[in-house]
Amino acid sequence: MIVPNLMVADMARAVAFYRDALGFTVVLGVDAGRETRFGPDAAPETAVFTILEGHGGQLMLQTVESLAHDLPEAFAGGLPGRPGAAVYLRDVSPDAALPALPREAILKGPETAWYGMRELYLRDPDGHVICLAAPEGDAPA
Repeated sequence: MIVPNLMVADMARAVAFYRDALGFTVVLGVDAGRETRFGPDAAPETAVFTILEGHGGQLMLQTVESLAHDLPEAFAGGLPGRPGAAVYLRDVSPDAALPALPREAILKGPETAWYGMRELYLRDPDGHVICLAAPEGDAPA
């Protein structure tokens, strides 16, 4: 299983976005002292690492400072200005999610692509590009 670990600037804000706007559930949170809490009340306001589940997969969030502390060699040149990947959440209805999303987060869509997927591209609060996608009709031959 591939599980993305996204760097975030504000854990509480990021957890709220994925939980409230996209329907993920908090599995666990770890604070700076490595105390681990399980379940939906895993205290995102003090967490430096959080695992969420939803839509058939998991997503990890880690504060930029925590990841830089864990991997100082990787951040010797400074922190990246923008994320370099997009997360594709298949089987997540763009139209159902749309009402919970802030308008300024929307990049494109929702629209149906030529290959039969209904897609909505957005930016999360930390600038990561997220695509919500669900099949709509048959894929082209």
